[in-house]
Amino acid sequence: MKKITLIALLFLAFSFTGNAQKAVVGLPYSFTHNNVSLAIDNIEMPTVDKAVLLAEDDINIKNGAPMRTGIVHHVGYTFDNCGRTDILPNGAKLWRLELTSKDALSMDVHFSHFNIPEGAKLYIYSGDRSQLTGTYTNADIQESGVLVSEDIDADNLIIEYYEPADVLFHGSILLDKVIHRYRGMHNKAIEDSKSGSGDCHYNVSCPVGDNWRDEINSVVRIEITCNDGTYLCSGAMINNVRRDKTPYVLSANHCLNDSPNSCTFKFYFKYESISCDNNDYGFANRRATGGSIISTDGLNYSSDFLLLKITGNLNSAWRDSIVFAGWDASGAASVGAAIHHPQGDFKKISFPKTVTSSYSYPKYWNVSWYVNPNKGCTEQGSSGSPLFNSKGLIIGDLSTGSSACDSPWGTDNYGKISNSWTNSTSVSNKQLKKWLDPDNTGTLILGGMRYNGTPTGVEDHMAAVQQFRISPNPTTGNVTFQANFNPGKGVCNVYNTMGMLVASYDVTLQPSFAMNFNELSNGVYLVEIIGKDNIYKSKMVIAR
Repeated sequence: MKKITLIALLFLAFSFTGNAQKAVVGLPYSFTHNNVSLAIDNIEMPTVDKAVLLAEDDINIKNGAPMRTGIVHHVGYTFDNCGRTDILPNGAKLWRLELTSKDALSMDVHFSHFNIPEGAKLYIYSGDRSQLTGTYTNADIQESGVLVSEDIDADNLIIEYYEPADVLFHGSILLDKVIHRYRGMHNKAIEDSKSGSGDCHYNVSCPVGDNWRDEINSVVRIEITCNDGTYLCSGAMINNVRRDKTPYVLSANHCLNDSPNSCTFKFYFKYESISCDNNDYGFANRRATGGSIISTDGLNYSSDFLLLKITGNLNSAWRDSIVFAGWDASGAASVGAAIHHPQGDFKKISFPKTVTSSYSYPKYWNVSWYVNPNKGCTEQGSSGSPLFNSKGLIIGDLSTGSSACDSPWGTDNYGKISNSWTNSTSVSNKQLKKWLDPDNTGTLILGGMRYNGTPTGVEDHMAAVQQFRISPNPTTGNVTFQANFNPGKGVCNVYNTMGMLVASYDVTLQPSFAMNFNELSNGVYLVEIIGKDNIYKSKMVIAR
């Protein structure tokens, strides 16, 4: 959801469309009407001792805990047990509640149950009305019933719910968590008298990142809120053999901090500096809120991996910049790059000196770093970030280590994709293979893919769209493709008339080759062939 100021809203005639997850539409009822009292219930959260929390963090860091940025106030608020309810002249209902958590740098709220009717609207804004998030509507209801709000950079917020009189049912909520952040989230400086990440990393906008642009666009910053706190880790969007754009994210199990059943997720895309020499944040907030745990196993039993699936919307305004990284589960390694969010900072790229199989921990890659000159390393907040080989394929996710900018001689351990692949178990939620190769094709090495379907490594100017011939057309399912295809591996994607991907196949390109589409129903389809240097498209009609 987009966060904007009230002044901006007034100039936009009560409607705003931006590049964040969801547009703010209109204004809360109380902003534009003077027939309701501004005296509403204000619930104060328990006092937070920041010094105690930072001391705990210093201890937890040494024990390998993920980077904590906030704590959770557990509550149980509904429309019926708190807040002020007004019945408006038109019969509509207006409910408001103010929450204060003194000295919080930012706050948000989590609903374990969110079910409101069509036509109802929920907004969240700061007490001084300088920040507004929303609009939360019936369209934001997820299958899990969970809703996680956008952030308010203040120590108090107001929740306002408007329900028309003629709705099909009355809305219900259960607000179970109020998040108090004591470390900064949306700027470089971590607000605990520390300076953010070390100075040995390269911003991804630096020239050293030019050969890694696709891989850079796969890496995300992850905010994970569990029962005891809010944590920051890193991860990467990861491709699957079907190439069906399932929004999987690979990270590390220890980021859950031992409470997986209670965690909620936010994913931050392109959280980067726009230049190499400074840290100006030049991109609109690009985030998806909501995720589910698909498969995971801890560092004590496996290679400390975590596979998530984003359940929130990927905004069509920016999702084409997303890359699903490729991977190598063969067990081979080579020196490539590590891309991550150290200390939750802007995205950085670091270059390992060596990547070897760990003697003490054979399920991990052991990575050493350059000392003089430094070429980066990792820090807290980098947990879960991908290790890429020389071909830009993920071979591991960051688990543990001792490196830092002031101690680059330390080494790090990345859980091997090759170990996480089956994890020596047939249990599907404790391995990667079931999800990344769901059809059991035996694939162990898979290239990356941009959201638009083009394979990574293909320059945009090279990916010219050309036509190809399908015969017979109309067809009952068995066809021959003919064009000036360059021999080699490719991908065949089939889309329906709504633009939805309905099938995807690995193909071996030749000037002429056969395909079978017997599993597709009658209809009109767009067929796309993606080769190394070109994209080919044609229309196909199936009629039996």
